[in-house]
Amino acid sequence: MLIKVSKSGLNKWFIWVTYILALFPILTFGLRSVALAIWSLLGLLNFIINNTAKSQAKKNLRYLVIGIAPFVFLVFSLFYSDNYDWGVRRLIQMLPLLIFPIIFYLNRDVIDKAFKDKILWCFSISVMILVFYQMGYTVYNLDFFLGDLTETEIIRNRLSSQDVLNQDVVSGIKTRRYRSALLDITDTHFTYQGLWVIFCVFFMINKAFRFIKRKNIKGYLLLVVSMLLIAWLFMISSRMPILAMFVATFYVLFVIRKIKMKHRIALFGACTSFLVLAYFVFTPLRVRVNEIINTKFDFPSETKTEYNYDSINVRHGIYACAAHILKENPWFGVGVGDSQDVLNACYNDKIGAKIYTWMDYNTHNQYLFFAVASGMFSLLFYLLFLYLQHKEALKYKNVLYLYFIIVVALISLTENILSRSDGVMFFTFFSSLFLFNNRDIKLHDNY
Repeated sequence: MLIKVSKSGLNKWFIWVTYILALFPILTFGLRSVALAIWSLLGLLNFIINNTAKSQAKKNLRYLVIGIAPFVFLVFSLFYSDNYDWGVRRLIQMLPLLIFPIIFYLNRDVIDKAFKDKILWCFSISVMILVFYQMGYTVYNLDFFLGDLTETEIIRNRLSSQDVLNQDVVSGIKTRRYRSALLDITDTHFTYQGLWVIFCVFFMINKAFRFIKRKNIKGYLLLVVSMLLIAWLFMISSRMPILAMFVATFYVLFVIRKIKMKHRIALFGACTSFLVLAYFVFTPLRVRVNEIINTKFDFPSETKTEYNYDSINVRHGIYACAAHILKENPWFGVGVGDSQDVLNACYNDKIGAKIYTWMDYNTHNQYLFFAVASGMFSLLFYLLFLYLQHKEALKYKNVLYLYFIIVVALISLTENILSRSDGVMFFTFFSSLFLFNNRDIKLHDNY
């Protein structure tokens, strides 16, 4: 009897710590590490004592091997890396890429649809807390964010006088002021906030329509909250998540749902009108979009009187250097330990802009990261892993899973999402949750 209680208790503890891990958007990096370590231990014990892995063993094992293969290639690349210490630190940051797939694979019979639903709610609630906290902070400090440029800002941007500045320049500096303040209080880059928000919104809108169908007022409340989250997405002007949200939504609707052509055209027109309106309503978004429109395909530079750099031309330099490195080291890359050092050397030798000395700029592309760090085989396995998950989502018509994998694939084009805790936690947690727990999904279910 005591053994049975112990087994049941172990399983419950594993489930509860999973809920805690799902709150990672509002957990500090230290708490995430502690929770992940405890969760991993509980998962291993749960597997050993309760024998929690019985279903679809061969299929799931194949997916597990493919999923962890890119990480294994990175580990192998340490053997030809000179900067061994930096490589080890990078691999430690990316450990969830190994841990989540293994533990979810071993406990694949523990998680049912109700459990998965609660996990998604935990994540969504944590995202709402993070966003509403920043909204409150914005309102409280509105005078500062809208105030005139300070003397420090004028000097830092090499501007002679506030009197000669046009409104676009002022708006650009105020946008950077606003984003920097929010980054200080959250320590979370806006791309990852945007990534979390668009996933949370898609989940809640699906829920909202279900509630509305049952004439439950909760549905309308969820729609209001979702609209607030979308408004926040435009306020922080997270460009790639905004684009990924619309592209992934259209893709899911057109692939899974049977929508008539006239409805597709109407939906496209409505979304386009909304984006145009958002451009004029949200100043931070307008500034960031204008940055793309006005930037030429050149590298960042500087003169005695001004800096010529922004997020666009800095990326031009990054991608040019990554392509150069990949051309010279296509099969095995330069090693995970040396990838950043080699990039920095290229920035210095081929571009020479001072901005690249202010911080380490990674490849800003997850595909390029794998190729540069550990070669084409690592990249191919990452692409194969994304493809297999796309295939699984289509097979079970799991719209949330399909939306998730399309969003990740798109944002991988502009960010090393697996090189930061915020990104690697999000991707590995949910991809493993979905991939090894599709057995309970019915063909008519939304997620």
